[in-house]
Amino acid sequence: MSDAVITGKEGAGEGSDWKPLILKALIIILSLFLLAEFTFYTIVIPMTSRINVSVIGSATIGADEICSYAGITGAEKWVNFDTARIASRLATNPLFEKVLVEKKFPDRVIVTVTERVAVAVTFGTVNGRTVPLEIDRSGMVFRIGKASGNASLPLITGLTFENPIPGVRLNAQLKPLLDDLAALEAKNPVLLSSVSEIKIAQKTYGGYDLVVYPVHTPIRVRTDKALNEDALQYMMLVLDVVDDMGLDLGEIDIRAGTVAYRVRGESLE
Repeated sequence: MSDAVITGKEGAGEGSDWKPLILKALIIILSLFLLAEFTFYTIVIPMTSRINVSVIGSATIGADEICSYAGITGAEKWVNFDTARIASRLATNPLFEKVLVEKKFPDRVIVTVTERVAVAVTFGTVNGRTVPLEIDRSGMVFRIGKASGNASLPLITGLTFENPIPGVRLNAQLKPLLDDLAALEAKNPVLLSSVSEIKIAQKTYGGYDLVVYPVHTPIRVRTDKALNEDALQYMMLVLDVVDDMGLDLGEIDIRAGTVAYRVRGESLE
């Protein structure tokens, strides 16, 4: 019985000797697998894969069109993709106010754009044809020949554009007016929609007045450069009073803080 017991112990020892070897082999195999996977995702994919492009922030311009503006074909390799060059190319396009181009490991490229937003429309002449020009808050004409579809944008007249190109800017003196229009669009678009046209009336010795043409009355209103919410509400109140009085007026002048008017065919009183 003693011999049998000794033999059993020896067999158990021989079997247990294989367990560390098997465990080591599994660890080595797993390590090699992880190393291969790490190498594939960190070296092989970035070096060989084409970029996977995502466009964010575009409301009116398609992703394919933005890639065309940027010169992105989709065949570029991620590791060689130059984000600074692409961002610079898009930033020179007047349609975009801000541009950010980022690379995300292992093969993604994210293009984030902020489109310019029109606050007014004017007209210019291109090759003898009259075309619409969209103007943003900074005074830049960023779209020529077609409108974005916002029919409520006020029309600015009294300006001259002969064969304009995208990126041309209005006179800096008009910046306060454009700021007022942007604020009205954000805070009270219904009030702004009551105006169909704003004419820039240049003064003889510099500066300008505004001649405002409301939508629902033929009476125009002459005011100074301020066209904020308070000024526009006051203007509409005066027009309502005139309408209730039944006066046949051609123009109302509120520049001096008091109301002057001109009956059709008469001088301003």
